[in-house]
Amino acid sequence: MNRKLICGTAVLSLIILSAFMSPFFSTDALTVNIAERLLPPSSLHLFGTDSLGRDLFSRVIAGSRISLSIALLVCIISTAAGTAIGLLSRLGKNTDLILMRMCDGMKALPASLLAVLLILTLGGGRTGIVISLAVVNIPQTARLVRQRAVHIEKQTFVDVQRLMGYSELRILFTTVLRHVKSTLLIQSCFIFTSSIIAEAGLSFIGAGLEAGTPSWGNILREAKDVIYQAWWMIAFPAAFVFLTVLSLNLISDGLRERDSVKI
Repeated sequence: MNRKLICGTAVLSLIILSAFMSPFFSTDALTVNIAERLLPPSSLHLFGTDSLGRDLFSRVIAGSRISLSIALLVCIISTAAGTAIGLLSRLGKNTDLILMRMCDGMKALPASLLAVLLILTLGGGRTGIVISLAVVNIPQTARLVRQRAVHIEKQTFVDVQRLMGYSELRILFTTVLRHVKSTLLIQSCFIFTSSIIAEAGLSFIGAGLEAGTPSWGNILREAKDVIYQAWWMIAFPAAFVFLTVLSLNLISDGLRERDSVKI
């Protein structure tokens, strides 16, 4: 295991651990106390308080649970659907043509615009964001899996399995899928990263989670009105977004380097 993979895994593990352990060492992220609004970081409030007197440390940690859970769901759904589409496209020329043209149609619109349109159609909230971001990430995953499948199908061991009477469906979802796993793992890291940034961005512009929900994007949105009075409202949630994205990029680079060494 290389250094990038170790460092990225360590940082991401700490963020995930803090999200799960937050109920034991933080206060209620929704408790309002106007008398303590916009207090700077201190021993009582590690990250200070926001414009409604809510403990910012509790809100940032609670936001990590929400943001990470959304990114994880998006990653699972888009990876599973994209993999299935990419593999099924290899069942025949007509199937390949139909599925890939559908992916091309989805990619014709910019990802951010498509996500906003889907959210407006499905409605806001966590479910709408998850579905919208998952749909946005499916075409790229499907094309990546298809590209790898085309290469793997040319290998001798696949020809041997065909001579042994294996069906195309069995070959695709056993042999080909097994050799695509490493590529999918790297792609999953990219989807996870982009989903965290997208959720934060959508919430920041008011197209994401409901106002008041302690997500990283919402906290940053609330901070923009008091940025000159309360720098900590921008600094701490932004730092968590930065560290999470950095750790996932390190993990992705580490996996890519590890696979290149194996080759």
